[in-house]
Amino acid sequence: EKARVVLDTNVLISALGFQGSTRKIWTLVETNKFVLYISPFILEEFIRVLTEKLDLTQEAAAVLLEEIKQHAILVRPKHKISAIPANNADNRILECAVAAEAEVIVTGNLKHIKPLGSYQGIKILTPREFLTAYFPES
Repeated sequence: EKARVVLDTNVLISALGFQGSTRKIWTLVETNKFVLYISPFILEEFIRVLTEKLDLTQEAAAVLLEEIKQHAILVRPKHKISAIPANNADNRILECAVAAEAEVIVTGNLKHIKPLGSYQGIKILTPREFLTAYFPES
């Protein structure tokens, strides 16, 4: 049984665009080593960050979006979560993970998400912790 995983938006962006441990995570996605879940919110935020913060064109962002859609399962969260009062966007990541019945959330967000440690039994790990725990050989 493969792990059910949610990658937060920034991890997705760095996995697709940069080298290092997050890049390894995308290789694992492409080779079906775990099951990746996304939500409409994560996809919207992905596009927004690429175009507004990283100055990608809509076309370039759309290509990356397709790449994600090919390898991920889309869930539509039904329940609102407000576990993180400071940052609404981070709650959307939790909602996706709960809807996906995920085993783990991989996040680089050390300020809001990571301090939770876990949420409703879902582990919250940094990219490095995730690789060490699940794919020690990678």
